Amino acid sequence: MQRLARWLPLFFLLHLTFEVQATPLAPTPSQPIAKLAIVIDDLGYQAMPSPLAQLPAEISVAILPNTPYATQVHDQARQQQRDILLHMPMEPSRPAPLEPNTLMRSMGKATVQATLRQALAQLPDAFAINNHMGSAFTQDAQASGWVMEVLAQQHLAFLDSRTTPHSRAGQQARAHQVATLDRHIFLDHERTASFVHQQLQRAVQRAQRHGYAIAIGHPYPVTLHTLQQWLARQPQHDVTLVKLSALYPPHPAASHLTVSSPSASHSDTEQTVTAGTASTSEPAPIAAGTRVKNNV
Repeated sequence: MQRLARWLPLFFLLHLTFEVQATPLAPTPSQPIAKLAIVIDDLGYQAMPSPLAQLPAEISVAILPNTPYATQVHDQARQQQRDILLHMPMEPSRPAPLEPNTLMRSMGKATVQATLRQALAQLPDAFAINNHMGSAFTQDAQASGWVMEVLAQQHLAFLDSRTTPHSRAGQQARAHQVATLDRHIFLDHERTASFVHQQLQRAVQRAQRHGYAIAIGHPYPVTLHTLQQWLARQPQHDVTLVKLSALYPPHPAASHLTVSSPSASHSDTEQTVTAGTASTSEPAPIAAGTRVKNNV
């Protein structure tokens, strides 16, 4: 009995070890992947810049209608399998040079919708539109609703550039069952490499907090060069670059589902430009040899 008592602790230890080894560990749930979509606005006044053409196909392009290179940029973007948006000019709050087909609040419904349809016809592969300027137009619920009627009919989505914190375009998109997203970060209203890099980091932080972020930039050489360098180090940023369309339902306007920011407050949009200065402005279209001013 004494000999058996001496061996019992060893038998118990062996049994316990076997049970621990035989019990499979519960799988560790993987962290959700932060997603970042980037749109380059104001294309069409020049051929697609070579640095932009060399960026990954996940970078989306927004093309101004009735511009000299709109068709060429559209066709090249289609060949590169990029997402294409119509960058539709809309009335700003401040005085600014306007595109010839700018949607104005003074227009009637028929004129607004005919102008939009004419612009969409130029970019047959566009899956969505976003507003160029438009801080006045997007505050007008009725006029925004006329736009959403067309998008619903053509099964297109809407991206609110958020050039004003008082935009009612998203509200009207939801009312017309048009899938809608908001821009969160403007990359380059200060055209320096350090500022663009800072804004990219802000976009990553936003994506990590909320699961995704949408940034808008422009085809400035400093923006494209900084973006190229930043993307080369992308694995360090814990974010996945995705096409903008990947953030929408498969058939945006055919669904009642609306993809909107988890935070409805305007504090999540890009307001702070420098300390003490708030802005939601979007630069005006880029024409060769033209200095760009911020207008909304």
